[in-house]
Amino acid sequence: PLVPGLSTTPDLLSRGPPPLRDHRRRTRLYCMNGGHHLQILPDGTVRGRREDGDVHSKTMFILHAGRARGVVLVIQGTEAGRYLAMSDEGRLYSSPTVSDESYFLEKLEENHYNTYRPQKYLERKWYVALKKSGKPKVGPRTHIGQKAVFFLPRQLDDSGE
Repeated sequence: PLVPGLSTTPDLLSRGPPPLRDHRRRTRLYCMNGGHHLQILPDGTVRGRREDGDVHSKTMFILHAGRARGVVLVIQGTEAGRYLAMSDEGRLYSSPTVSDESYFLEKLEENHYNTYRPQKYLERKWYVALKKSGKPKVGPRTHIGQKAVFFLPRQLDDSGE
């Protein structure tokens, strides 16, 4: 396993989500497209913002399970206390609770950036993405190779900076 004690069975993504594990990483998600950090706001809005120290761009990665193709995780906005999610139309939003739309497959790509695909809609090949304006890009308009889908998780220290 990528993380001791976590399952790496081949059918992991086809099963329902087991309880969350307590393996966490404090980050800011920096998008290659436009230099925005992903923000999760208290009103449910998701967008990008360029400011480095913005409190709504602080995120917590909560590891769900390790896989050979990547890691399944939940992304929580630490200030808002809400979870990143993608609807069945491919729209990004934040939810006050974890749902089946809150699990994402994180994959380190050849360019050393990460991509995030919604576990629930893997067969649709959608990605979390931000336009140059910082607005979220809808899943059906995303594909690998676009700058909008590439993110660098910037590790934060224990103080959140």
